[in-house]
Amino acid sequence: MQKVERKEHRESGPRRLIWLAAALVLLAGSVAAALLLDRKPPEVPEREDHSGLLISREADELVSVTVQRRGEEAWTMVRGEDGTLAPEDGSEWTAGGEQGRLLQEAMTLLAYQEVLTEDPEAYRNDAGAFGLDEPLVTVTARYTDGTEATVRVGNDTGLEEGWYYMTADGDDRLFAVSSGIVDGLNVEYALLRPVPRPEIYAALLDRITVTDRDGKTIAEWKLQGKITDRDAASRWVVSAPFTCPADEEAIKNLKKNAENLRLGVYTADADKAQLEEYGLAQPERTLEFHMAAGSTGTVSETGVYDVQEHGEKTVTIYAGKARDELADYVRFGDEVFTVSHFILSAFTEPNPMNSAARYPVLTPLASVESLAVEENGETVEYVIREKETAGEGDGEKREVLLNGREISWSAFEAAYDRLLTVTYSGTLPAGAEWKEPYKKYTFRTLSGGTHTVTLSDWDGIHDAVTVDGSTLFYLIKGGMTGLPVAGQ
Repeated sequence: MQKVERKEHRESGPRRLIWLAAALVLLAGSVAAALLLDRKPPEVPEREDHSGLLISREADELVSVTVQRRGEEAWTMVRGEDGTLAPEDGSEWTAGGEQGRLLQEAMTLLAYQEVLTEDPEAYRNDAGAFGLDEPLVTVTARYTDGTEATVRVGNDTGLEEGWYYMTADGDDRLFAVSSGIVDGLNVEYALLRPVPRPEIYAALLDRITVTDRDGKTIAEWKLQGKITDRDAASRWVVSAPFTCPADEEAIKNLKKNAENLRLGVYTADADKAQLEEYGLAQPERTLEFHMAAGSTGTVSETGVYDVQEHGEKTVTIYAGKARDELADYVRFGDEVFTVSHFILSAFTEPNPMNSAARYPVLTPLASVESLAVEENGETVEYVIREKETAGEGDGEKREVLLNGREISWSAFEAAYDRLLTVTYSGTLPAGAEWKEPYKKYTFRTLSGGTHTVTLSDWDGIHDAVTVDGSTLFYLIKGGMTGLPVAGQ
């Protein structure tokens, strides 16, 4: 009888490693001695290749595949004329992606790494030790000539990394197969079903709304303007549960998270019973992603820029209960899926205050048409315009007029850049009261928008800052940096 190597005791792994380490030490000593003697590289014998093909069929010979994973019910996929696999029960979908391809390849070109024994008595009387009494997976393929092939995969052999025991009906041999083959055979039924992708485009988003199970809006972000405005990135606001200009970088990340939302595994159709089971009859959260009509573009593999037009659209995702620590159940359309909790939590566990802008001045200089500053009954106005000589040479293309008279562009630009870096000193406490505004900034943009910033004395040391009608933060007095005055 041919002896089959297998793991029988816990200590077998460590003991094997000890012997292996000792052998490696002896080998290293021998190699070092050889190098010192003749400086020639040692010859390492190549491992013999005992691999082969257990099944070798043409792809179009496959008729169907039946898979039974350990502890689960068996299911069957039938191969169509177009080469795709479809459920035998008549469900109207076909297996897509890598998993379907790997399953077909595994049962038409099934390779093994080693024949461990040709004697069935060496393993059949102790099938449990090899994981073959309850196989990890049993797969049966049927072919156009009427024949069948059934293979059963057991436990990890422990002989080589990623090798598993395998037997084939009608064959007495015990094989070792690679983890790659096992991954192709041991596929979850749900993973074969194609998953739709929510078509959310960051460039087209102009509103994101989150409501709770009672329909109350707990977080909302809106674009004040059009997605095509040159200053659109800085015109987002937090519109619920309070109103405040939004931080440009925070909105950029939020929109990117929305675009990256991916559904996980199909779980069930969204019928009444399933919605109750997965906490979706009355969802914990409802997420709405509204997109304006517009175009998006991608570069193809050939380098061609492909433009696609999109109409106005709202994508809605309903979030239910958690499956576990890693995934939540969601409803999208008429189906229930799992979604990564980490990705979804950006919307289901929102913190709007973290996305509130911490800068009173948000309008980039490139978007400003004019800026008026009112204080002590006087108004100074800075008007920016293109130079009439624009395009001649490499000089500055813009100029600024202070109350109708030109001043140094570089001085104004430097002062405006400093104004953009002013940061709030803190958040006003609940119930805070402040006096009437004593200073007001009015920004008019090239896209036709208007933004206002007013300063009002709060406690004698700090000013309450109101931006576009929203007052949440305070700034130390004198915190707003100055702009050039007449004569500069």
